[in-house]
Amino acid sequence: MMGTQAQARMDAGLAAPRRSRPSKVHPVRWWVRRRLWLYPVLAALAGAYLGILFVEFPSPMARVLRGVAWQATAAEARNMLSTVLGITLTSLSIVLSLSMLVVQNAAGQYSPRLLRLFLHSAGIRVVIPVFVATSVFCLVAAHEFGFVSGAERAPRPALSMALLLLIACEGALVFQVLHTLQLMRVEKLVRWIRREALRVARTQERFRRWDADMPAMVPARPGGARPLLAPKNGFIVAVDERALLAAATARGLVVHVSHAIGEPVIQGAEVGWVEATGRTSPASRAASESHLARAILLDRWRDEDADVALGVRQLVDVALKALSPGINDLYTAVEVMDQLTFLLCELSRMHLGPRVLVDETGSARVFLHALALRDYLELTTDQILRYGSNEPTVVLRLLRLAGAVGQRARTAEDRQAARETLHRVLAEAERAQAGSPWIEPLRRHAETLERAWADRWLPPLPAHAF
Repeated sequence: MMGTQAQARMDAGLAAPRRSRPSKVHPVRWWVRRRLWLYPVLAALAGAYLGILFVEFPSPMARVLRGVAWQATAAEARNMLSTVLGITLTSLSIVLSLSMLVVQNAAGQYSPRLLRLFLHSAGIRVVIPVFVATSVFCLVAAHEFGFVSGAERAPRPALSMALLLLIACEGALVFQVLHTLQLMRVEKLVRWIRREALRVARTQERFRRWDADMPAMVPARPGGARPLLAPKNGFIVAVDERALLAAATARGLVVHVSHAIGEPVIQGAEVGWVEATGRTSPASRAASESHLARAILLDRWRDEDADVALGVRQLVDVALKALSPGINDLYTAVEVMDQLTFLLCELSRMHLGPRVLVDETGSARVFLHALALRDYLELTTDQILRYGSNEPTVVLRLLRLAGAVGQRARTAEDRQAARETLHRVLAEAERAQAGSPWIEPLRRHAETLERAWADRWLPPLPAHAF
């Protein structure tokens, strides 16, 4: 039976990894990344602690500030803290208003999927917590000054701290305004998406160093295999490879995950199957399957941590929105296709496609489904071609994308995928532009691109394609 003996040991070239496989999923970091409220709450707690500390223990704090603590009465301190609080809240309203305007514009003009970029940006994780910490500090310190008796003037380190926090807030305001204005440029936005997708792809590439070579034929599902069921509805956002491999090795199993990261699954639906290499009790088998299912992480929406296709999908969405009749922004579509070309050229040099994880003896234990370069080419070109096949500039960019990827492809299979994409783009353009004078130049350009693969030289774009 393939996958248990012959396939489990595969070839003699399969060597056991010398180092333990690192964990791709860190539970604490995973939890923190998805709790946007955590940063403001921690900032509020820090502000409250500092407010109590700088009022209740003024002498030590005054020494820490090296004599810059202001001389003031308790009443004057409360008035100043109220002023700082008002400035902070006004600045925060400017930050939120500007950010919401840009987010609304990006979602309407480009794609609602781009909201995730703003959720994980410095505006949420740094700028807003700075304002929250300053506001809470002023409130708590003003409250604490209400319990200070006497009208004498004394060093008030809380006032110096309030001014330092106010300076930090104004710096955060300037940063957020400049950062937000930069994101209004489509070039900056699509380049940001491409960089994030490439970062995720490079991270996934590092984890593939511990993989075995993919066999020429993935073993078919045997008759006695048990299904691996999804515990809930959601999207597959990551696979805990280390946990999956450890559980399969300890229980003598071969695990096949048939769904790729980013796919939606339904509760109780099959996401793979498990093949036992030895005799196990029904209770042990059910416990093993439950443990394996928990290693496939699901969430309510797709996340970029391990989903390269999400970045590609977002770029395609922006191009489709630009090509829609309501917007008709050809420049944005061209800019997106250039970034897609850069991204796929980088992906073409990486190890893509299905994966095989082996145990210490070299036996194949886990088979993971992952997108190959052919899948990324289809995801990139199909919909853009469907809506832009009658525009020569779009077709030229897609031909150039396929030509550049085919020139840099690592394997013959990837070059063949690029060649098929090139021919498909040209065929769809011929169908959509039948009788157009642009057809013959497009054919010549496609032929030149294909011939250029052997010379490692791509022809320049015609002038009208700029």
